[in-house]
Amino acid sequence: MKKCKGCGIPLQTSDKEGLGYVPDLEQDYCQRCFRLSHYGDTKHLKTNYVTNEKIRNIYNRYPYALFVLIIDVLDAFCLKEDDLFEMFADKDVLLIINKTDILPENMSERKIDKVFSKILFDLNKRYGNIKAALLTNKHESRFNEQFLNLLDELHAKTVVFAGRANAGKSSLINKLINAKSLTTSIYPGTTLEEVEIAYKNYRFIDTPGLVDINNYTTYLNIEKYKLSKIDKMIRPQSFQLSEPQSYFYYGLLRVDIIPKDKASVTFYINNENKIHRTKYENGDDYYQKHYCEFVLRVKPLGISDLSIRDKKLIVIKGLGMVKINGECLAYIHSLADCKIYECEVDI
Repeated sequence: MKKCKGCGIPLQTSDKEGLGYVPDLEQDYCQRCFRLSHYGDTKHLKTNYVTNEKIRNIYNRYPYALFVLIIDVLDAFCLKEDDLFEMFADKDVLLIINKTDILPENMSERKIDKVFSKILFDLNKRYGNIKAALLTNKHESRFNEQFLNLLDELHAKTVVFAGRANAGKSSLINKLINAKSLTTSIYPGTTLEEVEIAYKNYRFIDTPGLVDINNYTTYLNIEKYKLSKIDKMIRPQSFQLSEPQSYFYYGLLRVDIIPKDKASVTFYINNENKIHRTKYENGDDYYQKHYCEFVLRVKPLGISDLSIRDKKLIVIKGLGMVKINGECLAYIHSLADCKIYECEVDI
């Protein structure tokens, strides 16, 4: 059975609206991949199409492979609190923390290395299966050389690229092979089946992205996801306060802060979107008044109560991060189905 070289779906000629459709089986890429790559057509793009159970079955077909586990840099801040590594506990892992170029410019390479070295040390102390780790960004010129050298040192020939949806697996493989063989997009759910690529003396296996029930992207449609996606260096939005304040990020997030004396809050989100601030006492009225204007409103918001004594970094997967400094009470209103992660990390 011939498969699409871009997303791995079996090719078929009978159903024009179905996945894998091609006019004839001489084609190497399905119409979905062709139109997505050339025209940005998302009509047939279905997020969360592949179940985690199916992806586990793919992983199990490669028991002796090296697993390149790719983590979005914002998710990496909460890796110790995440359950992702449980799935790879019995596998040899080369960890890639991807997209570090979106971190604010005040985070130097030295600081980034220090933060993630501590996280990785603690992870390996628990699991003991991280053979090596790399940080990568779109400006890194030596990544390919470093990566291939590591594969040789680890004697890896079959390499499975794994991780959560939209972590950048297919894009990273394209970068390694210096080609645009695999279909990529800014949206999760682009890769549908495993795709095998022979490169030099290696066997690369691209896989669909795991669905994360604690990530906003799991619950947003394509247009809403595009608004919240962070793909450029973050310009933090910071606020000082000495009295209770409420902060709104469309209908997706509300943060109430009641400081003991003085406090500050910084939002690390998509640069195209602005945080709205109002007095805490007006927060409920503002929310009700503008309810219909919150174009991203998709699910009820749940409230997490936090007592902050000094400072805390809060990671909200698929949306961004919030840093709060100063002794205060904080109420984080986020999608009820998404866990928020409290991290003792200074950025």
